[in-house]
Amino acid sequence: MDFSLLKPLIKCSHHILISDDGDICIGEIPQKGCIIKSPEGWVLSLLPKLDGEHTIPRIVKELKSLGFNVDKECIIEFINKLNQLGVIEISDTYSDILSQQEINLYDRQLLQFSLIDSQKVGGLKYQEKLKNSRVLILGMGGWGTWCAMQLAMLGIGTLRLVDGDVVELSNLNRQVLYTFDDIGSAKVEAAEIGIKRHNRYTKVEKYNEFATIDRDRLMEVLDGVDVILIAWASLGYFRKNTVEGVIHDIAHEKEIPVIELGGDPLDISVGPIYLNDGYNSGYHAVKNNIRNKFYSQNHEVEKFQLARMKHQFLNGKRKVNAWQSTPSLAVMSGLVTDQIVKLITGYDDVVLKNRKIFFSLRDFKMTEELL
Repeated sequence: MDFSLLKPLIKCSHHILISDDGDICIGEIPQKGCIIKSPEGWVLSLLPKLDGEHTIPRIVKELKSLGFNVDKECIIEFINKLNQLGVIEISDTYSDILSQQEINLYDRQLLQFSLIDSQKVGGLKYQEKLKNSRVLILGMGGWGTWCAMQLAMLGIGTLRLVDGDVVELSNLNRQVLYTFDDIGSAKVEAAEIGIKRHNRYTKVEKYNEFATIDRDRLMEVLDGVDVILIAWASLGYFRKNTVEGVIHDIAHEKEIPVIELGGDPLDISVGPIYLNDGYNSGYHAVKNNIRNKFYSQNHEVEKFQLARMKHQFLNGKRKVNAWQSTPSLAVMSGLVTDQIVKLITGYDDVVLKNRKIFFSLRDFKMTEELL
């Protein structure tokens, strides 16, 4: 990078700290900062000028006015070393697709993107990738609404929502996009209003229908999306002819990543992400393994797990619903949203590739399953 023509900027995610003994630390995150031992006086005067506003000639001139006879080549060499250590970025505040208001809106997460910046392109480029992306959310209940809200707040360009249900009073304790005024409304319609409350720049595509095993229709629903989130319990591992089974088939053919999640107020799971890239294992390759791991080795437990899957209930007239509340939804959706953003942008590594994380909200113990 030729800094002689640029205005060098130390990442705004990084403080510049000076210790009592005069050493300098740029950045406070391990492996994302650097320490300068016993810096020369001109370095102490140079660092505050790496603010994205000073050109190299201007820096040389100002240092000379302070009594430091440092030439242009020496300063560029020093800045190049900082760049190699990952603490420099280009002062780029213009985007062809993001308005200035959007850039200001996403200011804090741009610092996060810049901090990691795995692709060395600057935080703004990752935000542009989010703007250009389309995420499909299948199911707008507790899982789907929480993920949709967070994805919108992060600046996903388009959310495609699929659900044929209407808002009910009992939804409001956990389905975060809906209010009392939405009761009786189609969930996708109410969700759009809720999303726009959080981010006017996110577009919403609404499919007021339940997903079925109709392959042709699912082909239309999945067309043109970058990531698929299955926001309901994925039972295709245990049953035949399921909607999620067809979804995984189409996603594999179209090479669209799919992410799953699940849980209740006691235990949650996030992942796996099936990249469907031809290199990592897909849904059908691990399906039997997941099913076998699910069923207990204890026969007494296994027989009731099987009864549950077969809907062999004796509930009579009692109405038994799946329990759920907001704390677990907030946790699982946050983890899933984090992974979707990393998958789309590439600013940091995705950790749920063919990996499933289990977390207990009763004792905070975590386990993982590699697929």
